Amino acid sequence: MNEKIDVRTVMTGNDGKLFVYNGDERIFLAEIKDYEIKASFGSIDYQPLGDVQEYSIPNKVKFTLTFSGAVVRDDVLMAPILNGLKEGKVPTYDFQSTATRTIDKKEQKLTLRNCIPNGDFDIMTLKAGEVITRQQSFIINSIPNFEEILSISK
Repeated sequence: MNEKIDVRTVMTGNDGKLFVYNGDERIFLAEIKDYEIKASFGSIDYQPLGDVQEYSIPNKVKFTLTFSGAVVRDDVLMAPILNGLKEGKVPTYDFQSTATRTIDKKEQKLTLRNCIPNGDFDIMTLKAGEVITRQQSFIINSIPNFEEILSISK
């Protein structure tokens, strides 16, 4: 039996969306051009006496969300950050990443809770003749949760 992938089940960036929550309201961030959700794993190196081999012991993981997009509004992300900083607070955000497969409408849904701004955080980037954009980065202070997962079972 010759099994092959059904290429109709392969998704592209056109199938994905990124949302941010404002209370219970889920807001589609249509201005986002691209985003990445990553896990970075760390370990401790350990070499016991009398053993030439060095071992790694897993001890941490950090999750991040980065995205860039056109500047079309300030009310959802930027204004709360700048206003919060004036009060000495850094706001937290909840995001949701989705991707819907065209052939069967199955959806992958990943919820990211308790996200805080991290690292360099564009307020505005301007280049002559180009779209005004922002690059933003968040630490995800919870383990991302799959609300819905994809499978290729029939």
